[in-house]
Amino acid sequence: MASLLLALSRLVRVVLPLLVWLCLTHAGGATPPPIRQTSDVPLQQKLASPRDTLQSLYYSIDLYDFYPPIIRDAVATLDLGDTMPPDSASAALLAVELEGVLNSLHIPLAGVPDRPTVDVFTIYDSDDIKIVVRKYTDGLWRFDRATVDRIPAMRRVVLSRQKSLMAERATLREGYTDARTTLRRFWVDSLTGDYSAAARALDLSALSTAERREVGPQLAQMLAFVLQRRGYTYSQLFSDNPTAPPFTWHADTDGRIVLCRVPGGDGRDAWLFDQKTVKHLPKMYAAGQNALPDSHFTRLGLVVPPVSAEAVAAAGRKPDTVPERLGSPLQLLRSFFRAMDSAESNETKLTEALECLDLGAIPDKDRRGVGTNLAGKLEAVLRAVSVEIASVPDVWDAASPYVLGEARGLKVELVRQPDGAWKFGDATMTRVPALFEKLDSKERSDRERIGQFDSARDTTVTFLHAVNTGDLDLAASCLDLSDFFPGAAFDLGPTLAYKLKYIIDRSARIYIQEVPDDPDGPRYVLVRSDGGRIVLGKKGSEPRKGAWVFTPETVKRIEPMFREVMGKPIDAALKDIPEVNRGPRYSEAPGVWLRHRLPEWSQKPVGPLDIYQWGGLGVSLLVAAVMASFMLGQVHALVGFLLRQSGSVLSTKFVAKKLRPLTWLVGTWLIFKLLVVLDLPASTLDGVLALKKFLIAGLFAWVGFGIIDLAMGMYMNSEFLKPHRSLGDMIVPVSMKAIKGITLVLVATYVVYQVGQGDLLARFLTGLGVAGLAASLAAQDALKSFFGTLMLISERSFKIGDRIQVDGKTAGIVDTVGFRSTRLRTDEGTTITVPNATLASALINNGGNMPAKQAA
Repeated sequence: MASLLLALSRLVRVVLPLLVWLCLTHAGGATPPPIRQTSDVPLQQKLASPRDTLQSLYYSIDLYDFYPPIIRDAVATLDLGDTMPPDSASAALLAVELEGVLNSLHIPLAGVPDRPTVDVFTIYDSDDIKIVVRKYTDGLWRFDRATVDRIPAMRRVVLSRQKSLMAERATLREGYTDARTTLRRFWVDSLTGDYSAAARALDLSALSTAERREVGPQLAQMLAFVLQRRGYTYSQLFSDNPTAPPFTWHADTDGRIVLCRVPGGDGRDAWLFDQKTVKHLPKMYAAGQNALPDSHFTRLGLVVPPVSAEAVAAAGRKPDTVPERLGSPLQLLRSFFRAMDSAESNETKLTEALECLDLGAIPDKDRRGVGTNLAGKLEAVLRAVSVEIASVPDVWDAASPYVLGEARGLKVELVRQPDGAWKFGDATMTRVPALFEKLDSKERSDRERIGQFDSARDTTVTFLHAVNTGDLDLAASCLDLSDFFPGAAFDLGPTLAYKLKYIIDRSARIYIQEVPDDPDGPRYVLVRSDGGRIVLGKKGSEPRKGAWVFTPETVKRIEPMFREVMGKPIDAALKDIPEVNRGPRYSEAPGVWLRHRLPEWSQKPVGPLDIYQWGGLGVSLLVAAVMASFMLGQVHALVGFLLRQSGSVLSTKFVAKKLRPLTWLVGTWLIFKLLVVLDLPASTLDGVLALKKFLIAGLFAWVGFGIIDLAMGMYMNSEFLKPHRSLGDMIVPVSMKAIKGITLVLVATYVVYQVGQGDLLARFLTGLGVAGLAASLAAQDALKSFFGTLMLISERSFKIGDRIQVDGKTAGIVDTVGFRSTRLRTDEGTTITVPNATLASALINNGGNMPAKQAA
């Protein structure tokens, strides 16, 4: 803590020269203004009174880092006696430490005599700190020997006092935590000509937003002009206590200059030049027109010029040398995000990402390697912060630094550089590795989690990637289609997903880093436009409970929003993504593809449909009828060929009757395919496509039955197959009936699934299984006979017309074989029915087709 306080103390000591020099140097490699030698000022003037001695100490420490020889003036203010040489390091350190003690006391110069009537004057005496100056025989005033001896002890007292102020400073706006810090910030901005930034040290709450932007820079320059003509602003005179009362630096008949603590709109107070100071600035500025600036500023070569018309016009305006992509905090973020996204596939884009970072502290040879690593980690930190880009200012003269992620402990600063360009600040780049270590494993993981729906970010990444790669089925799974019929949602989803992406591409570029990654967060508005909002939300009900999807309200708005942006160019920020610029493909979205190729007049609505859609319906019916007839003719030719080859005697009428359902199936399927190309409204297609599922299912069953009957007819009436028949003559008819039953079950299962989205299907199949179990228990004997039939077929024990004897008792010629039993015709002309289960386990003597007497 002591080292931290010492560092802060040194920052205050170098107030103007160090910070201004750094700013000017970084701005364009400029050298600092020459500091004149002070030896031309005799020591008798520097130490002529207690006030002169105090001012000499303050001024020499201010300039020490720029002009080290000036430390002699600081040491000259001390009575060192014979303890150490004046030019020793110990003497210089004592002078610096004494200034640090005085710095914490902020003693007003007006209270130190300029024409003393005594030879000893006590500057401060309280709480273990006593500072005394004495007039020596040479006529010069110095800090006496006892004061010099007490310097180390007084410094320890000051450090202990400073500890209590650190927590209080953390609650105030950074850079404006006390009067001294605010003054330092004001001078840094003013002396580099950035009066827009300097205006943030003024309480302009009485002005409108437009007035702050237009008049604020001018008022800041006026204040700097007045300050320089009313004296040198010794920072040691300003309080560094955040809880101190208002501090008045100067007062006269034209007004006073006051710094006070002002409540902030963001909940964080700040020390600012108060409203009364701002109110009287024009009068104070007018009074100082004929005054000369303080010689200390003149010596530094940092004199603020009068306010000119050109200066007013230039205030708040981005320099022409600053590229647009670095022209504001918003543009900086977008440029960095775009570059990092594009760098995934184009490594040259890393150069643009590195331009967004202040890497001045890294050697040139290491800048690309180290910078690339830092850029990747910074991008992960920003994703964890979930930046709300819409709230980031898009003006060049925004408050600098602009801070992100402070609430999460991931402080990222966007800083306007001395050359005017906005970049991620040097302090942020130093902190990036530590900030990255604070992230959890998920936040550090790969940038994209494709196929996940655990958060708004996951779903957005999945959706954008799916559409860009043509996987519209995956993209459709990102939409909540629960308001559509299940049978229609499958067909409508891909088209609606493509249209949604079409809308997004013409509204704004989506920055994934902005989308929240909280699985339990509130709904997130991905895009806001005049046509409506695109919203992501977490599903609270089955199916897919807990998944993040585009809400049903968003899905309903897709078509009207699509019509509104139809034909508009894509967002300029997406020009670098080839997948976005290639336009719609027929294979992805035939309806959108067709719209892009039709004249505008044909897309005007007439009733519920557009002009071209009405005409397209008629064309679709005609094309479907022609194609179905053509296909039926081809099938007829194929079946006729098969009949001729098999020697079947089936009539053409019979064949046409059984193939007629195929015509309806092909025609219906073609009509629905063509309706998709017409891009009919989703509200219309919802019911039509739901009907399609049932029509197609019914037609499939009808076609299946027709094909089964046709196959049965071909088998039973084929002269070619007749010599090869055996048990199949009896098994085939029953098997065909079983296949029809299976077909009905499959069609019923499909229909139930379309109606119930799977939950009703489970109950249906469960009921079907229970019913099957009950039937099997009630027909055990029939099942035994059925399996006996299968065994007879597999073992080929006999065939139709064979004379067999069962167990040496029952004999006869096999007449018919069914699933349950076999009928034998005896020599007496009677018929015996034997269960197939009995035959399967009996001893069978097969005499073949020999006559009865020969067999006997």
